[in-house]
Amino acid sequence: MRKFFLLLIAASLLLIGCGEMGSGESLVTYDNSQLAGDLENEGIEPKLPTEFPVDIAEYEIVKPPHESSRHEIQLTGKNGEIFNLVVHTSPVTYDGELENQEEVKINGNEGFYAENDVTGPSVHWTDEGFHYILEYQSIGLDTEVNKETMMAIAESYK
Repeated sequence: MRKFFLLLIAASLLLIGCGEMGSGESLVTYDNSQLAGDLENEGIEPKLPTEFPVDIAEYEIVKPPHESSRHEIQLTGKNGEIFNLVVHTSPVTYDGELENQEEVKINGNEGFYAENDVTGPSVHWTDEGFHYILEYQSIGLDTEVNKETMMAIAESYK
């Protein structure tokens, strides 16, 4: 009987573990309403992520010194994790392929996932006239974010 209960507990833990994201992390809801309002004041209304693998503590809209169709937002987690979101309001073309580039679909839109040893993982796609680039800065951080997590963040855009 004791073996049965141990087996039952082990099976339960295994099932719980299988329900997690591929990286062993579940996503945390992110209220993007303040960021959406700030971007609207900047003249753009892109879709924004609603989930991250960490609690986002703050964001910064990085403004270039000149008029640009490129809008960069740095989202920082409570433990220093950094996600960069770049939104282009003009079409984007790439000169060649990025390292380890793989075609993906984000909410039905064609895009690609790439991973670079220096800059970390990124997802690139176009949706309703905006081109999005979501990057996770892995330099100097112990937290690892894998492809499945990056895709889940990208799929959470609303």
